[in-house]
Amino acid sequence: MRRTPPRIATIIMHRRISNLSSGSGVHLLNLCDCLAACNYNIRIVLAPTTSFGQIPYCRPDPVLADRAITVNCSGTIGLGSTFVSLRKEVWLNAFRRVVFSLWSKVSRMFGRAHAAYPSNLGTSLQPAEANDTLRAINTVQSDLVIAEYSSLAPLLAGCKTGRRAVLLHDLFSSRSVSFLNAGLKPDHFNMTIEEECERLTDTELCIHSSFVEKNLLEKRLPHLQHIWMRPQIRQNKSTNERNPRVVFIGADHGGNRDALDLILNKIWPAVRPYVPHELWIVGQVSRWVVDKPDQVHCVKFLDDLRTLGTDDTIGIAPMRAASGISIKIGTYLELGFRVLTFRNTIKAYGDTLDGIVVAVDTPEEFAVMLIEMLLHPGNSCGRSEEEFTTIQSRMSNRALMHYLRETIPPP
Repeated sequence: MRRTPPRIATIIMHRRISNLSSGSGVHLLNLCDCLAACNYNIRIVLAPTTSFGQIPYCRPDPVLADRAITVNCSGTIGLGSTFVSLRKEVWLNAFRRVVFSLWSKVSRMFGRAHAAYPSNLGTSLQPAEANDTLRAINTVQSDLVIAEYSSLAPLLAGCKTGRRAVLLHDLFSSRSVSFLNAGLKPDHFNMTIEEECERLTDTELCIHSSFVEKNLLEKRLPHLQHIWMRPQIRQNKSTNERNPRVVFIGADHGGNRDALDLILNKIWPAVRPYVPHELWIVGQVSRWVVDKPDQVHCVKFLDDLRTLGTDDTIGIAPMRAASGISIKIGTYLELGFRVLTFRNTIKAYGDTLDGIVVAVDTPEEFAVMLIEMLLHPGNSCGRSEEEFTTIQSRMSNRALMHYLRETIPPP
């Protein structure tokens, strides 16, 4: 029987791709795995300026090469596996970041609070960069083009493709409301739900990471197709003597900084006197840990998150600003960890995580439950094969796979 030739899927991005093992990278790789299973060759096209952020070079995460995913970034030169930008805007951004960092260090010497560098998350591309990105996209005839976030969705109108989709890690409009409700200043471009819907005019499918936001946008844009992409869940049994630890994984953004503050100043001080275990802070958010408390271990980067532990490890997510889906919960589940979170944080999953994660309502309850889970691990970890099979079936991405396998209309 003749094998069907692979289709081509192009994913448009405008953020750094040097570390995709956590954060929104987890959902991106989940989508790539679904595409590969449906016989797509995958290419990523990076916006040539904003994708670098404030660092003028980028080495794509090796997981992309492992999956045979190609990366295109115009206006760069390649030094081995590293892209170095030739654009003056990128180098100016890097210079501004250096100046800001020096100013922050001097400010802290005089007792001022550690300031966060302003984020461009949620902003659309400027016309010149948008045109450059479109040229790179259209050098290859794609069967499917997927814009990451609504901020890149306006580019879809100019793409030569049969199908157009948007991967929505979260809605920026919902993120704003969530931050404000938690008493925080939004750490991204602020917009209304009407403005965000306007960005999605030229898409056919919205791939949602959040069940709740999928339902919200389905009511606003009923003429589009909406699919919730469920996270993968893996069984990761411990084979050694149990040595559980607590893990908090986070990128450097406002929601994670708020959760870290809650962990270090309220939850962990209430837990530490009763347990001998360590708290590991993993990811860029760890740079905000000052005067490291007892039993706290900070790691900015790990090549393989699986080295953090197995089903005796507890991943915590005390998120008060819960927009979209809590990506770290998906990460913990993929690693086979036990999960402790706030009930409000898992609303985006609907009822699919009932019986899978432990959820409480207040920081005080969080601390009490964490002590219980650490001192009595047998009560909260380990599932039978039958239970695990049932959970996997509940989290299946059948609807997304069906869409990806459908016959693609001509452009």
